[in-house]
Amino acid sequence: MRSTTSRMAWLLAPLLVTMYVVGPGGPATAGGGHGHGETGPPDASVASWDAVGTQAFTAAALSPAEGHTIFAYMAIAVYDSVMAVKGGYDPFLVAADAPDGASAEAAVAAAARGILVHYLPAQSASIVEPAYTAALEAIPDGRAESDGVAIGTEVAGKVIAVRANDGFRAAVTYTPPDPPIPGVFLPTSATPLIGPYLGLMEPFALRSPDQFRPKGPPHLGSREWAREYSEVKLIGSSTSTTRTADQTLAARFWGEAPVQQAHGAWRKFVLDHQLDVVDAARFMAMISVTYADALIACFDAKYHYAFWRPITAIRAGDTDGNARTAGDPLWSTLLPATPNHPEYPSAHSCITPTAGWVIARFLHTTRINLTIPSLTGLGDRTFAQPGDLTYEVGNARIWGGIHFRSAVEDGVGISKRVSMWVLAHNFHRSHR
Repeated sequence: MRSTTSRMAWLLAPLLVTMYVVGPGGPATAGGGHGHGETGPPDASVASWDAVGTQAFTAAALSPAEGHTIFAYMAIAVYDSVMAVKGGYDPFLVAADAPDGASAEAAVAAAARGILVHYLPAQSASIVEPAYTAALEAIPDGRAESDGVAIGTEVAGKVIAVRANDGFRAAVTYTPPDPPIPGVFLPTSATPLIGPYLGLMEPFALRSPDQFRPKGPPHLGSREWAREYSEVKLIGSSTSTTRTADQTLAARFWGEAPVQQAHGAWRKFVLDHQLDVVDAARFMAMISVTYADALIACFDAKYHYAFWRPITAIRAGDTDGNARTAGDPLWSTLLPATPNHPEYPSAHSCITPTAGWVIARFLHTTRINLTIPSLTGLGDRTFAQPGDLTYEVGNARIWGGIHFRSAVEDGVGISKRVSMWVLAHNFHRSHR
């Protein structure tokens, strides 16, 4: 059995090597990761609308699966609108041309508003429209503003039209076995299952949801399963005596609301690096599309394999046919709740490492120094390199008692492959 460190190194090595190579996006500059020419003034509009979207998503009380998808729609609309105004990089979905002098900030506001009003209509009057009014009041009236609004509105409408039948929120059901079957997922709460449709969605950049489907969880009769079972049973328990204080803190940190936590980190990155409107829009699109496709690929595997969670497996350990797994009907997890979707692979491991790899690609260095905020007062956590982020977020799900080792490792594999694919095929410097 390879050690955790060696396994992570094996997964990371091919991608990290590429981060030192200046690819189609051009070399990094002092102001960020772009190559579109003279850097403009630091932009706040892209980050501001991401904050508005986060507020609206939070008020809507939607699942992370819905949130990351909606943010991908918004990031694409904003990016393609900014490219229509400023140029510099190839559009992602909608190729449009704005009149000379159009306001990029107005285009950002109109594009974001169009997406949010469509996908979060209940938050329109109280959150989105007041933010839109305030954004336009900060832009001088005139042709530049009206042209920016027109192009942003046009692009958002086209994004909505193109993605209208992509499977988002489709009525897909999962029927748990009755009576239970060892190894098969059982819902972990009475709330609706999260994302049963997601793995059937049309991806944003991948060829298909199953393009990078992993091999599946270990066989219940194997030694590997017994090792993974015993690891979580020991260190992920609410009463564990082997888990360290920092492991407990990390598990709780990564148990916070994932959409809000991630977007808080990305806004901080945009503002700390003083990105101009082109770079800010490009960065948000790169990271949002990669996240969304990694999540689609992850949920394809989740509902394909439909593997049981530790909370179910360990309480029913005597039913799995493996003499090495002793059941404990009173076992409980460190984290207070287990997400209500299948265990394999780990969603956080599928998506969160992409942030480190996108930033490394954007900056053309593995020195990402990414700070991710705590939403509950646990303290922010900073990661110097992508591997640091990958190691902690994956292990934190084991320390929290909600994932097995193979789910983490194969989730990281999805994250790596999706990141490489999305960034190799999109967001390149325009040669027009």
